[in-house]
Amino acid sequence: MLSFVGYGLIVNTPGLYYPILSKELGVSRTQIALTSTIMNLAGAAAMLFSGKLMKRVDSRFLLSLCIIACVVIFFVQSFFTRLWHFYISFALIGVAYVIPITLAPSVLLSNWFERRLGLVMGIALGLSGLGGMVFNPVVSIWIADLGWRPAYRLTALLLAVFILPFSLFVLRFRPSLGGAVAPNGMGATEELGGESPSTGAVPGASDDRSEVPGIEARKAYRTPTFLLLMACYVLLQWVTGMVQHVSGYGQSRGLTLQQSAFVVSGIMLGAAIGKASIGILLDKLKTELVLTIYSAVGLVGWGLMMVLVEPTTAALSGFLAGLGQGVLLVALPWLARRSFGQRDYAEILSILTMSGVLSVALANTVNGTVFDLAGSYLPVLVVNVACYLLSLAAAITAYHLRPLKQ
Repeated sequence: MLSFVGYGLIVNTPGLYYPILSKELGVSRTQIALTSTIMNLAGAAAMLFSGKLMKRVDSRFLLSLCIIACVVIFFVQSFFTRLWHFYISFALIGVAYVIPITLAPSVLLSNWFERRLGLVMGIALGLSGLGGMVFNPVVSIWIADLGWRPAYRLTALLLAVFILPFSLFVLRFRPSLGGAVAPNGMGATEELGGESPSTGAVPGASDDRSEVPGIEARKAYRTPTFLLLMACYVLLQWVTGMVQHVSGYGQSRGLTLQQSAFVVSGIMLGAAIGKASIGILLDKLKTELVLTIYSAVGLVGWGLMMVLVEPTTAALSGFLAGLGQGVLLVALPWLARRSFGQRDYAEILSILTMSGVLSVALANTVNGTVFDLAGSYLPVLVVNVACYLLSLAAAITAYHLRPLKQ
């Protein structure tokens, strides 16, 4: 639910409101699009303390509070009349959504699953792409038939109905210390630390976090593996900064708006399948082989997009580019977990993710500037191909240098 509904609505649909809000408020498309940049920058800042919060605050309270904040903001947005209202609201959404939508799925799954971590991460995180496929046309219909104000209210309603029951009553940070419930793949008597599955209690003085397997965050930050994984996040998130421009790129090459949207749908479908399948393969095949296959597929997808402009083949190139996103959204969190263990995983992942969020926020603006100066997105696509090559080398090196090899 966090990935499918939360990511699908909060992350994948804001761009649908750009045309109508631009007209309604009498401002340029660039001024409206700045809301997404503000949201990403605020989210990156929030990442600095999100990992620590997840370890110290009851997950039911923390996740529910963040979701309630998003619900309230979306509802209030339906009454806005000024551009600066949206700037402030999206900054607040950026702070609120990163814990439940960006961090929580990977962190919670890593705490509860050991033997088949790649499988469950692939399935859960892959649903974010399907959420984008489902909710983009749904929200578009709401905006067209009902108006943008009711669309915001319906978005708030869906977030509340489909996520809050789980965040309030189901999700727990990790199994209890020495309790009867243990992560899949571990013995129930192993001491794991964390909150009780029955009470959701937060680790305290009686819960020695040093018994949780893994490396302390402050030590992890000084390892070559951490720096290499950070480079991977920066490079691959830079690639995703082009996704928001794919529709405009398609139109600049002669495709219609509908045909360009079909290419974007191909990227989302590929991302959903890529995230689900790469998780399964990471549990079964050599890590280097899986990374190479999916990086090569993503590289080919962005490369083909430079030369293919016929609608069907353009959508195919988008699908391949989407498949390659499995490296960023599943393989890198999986590598971080295998490299540093469970102990401070939330804190480590939050810093890695922050570097990626900053990268995509910058890429969105730079890509638009490149088009304005060069009259083409082709230089951006060349950079995307290079980013996949560099990130593959960095990811494989990080895996071989990982501190926890056992």
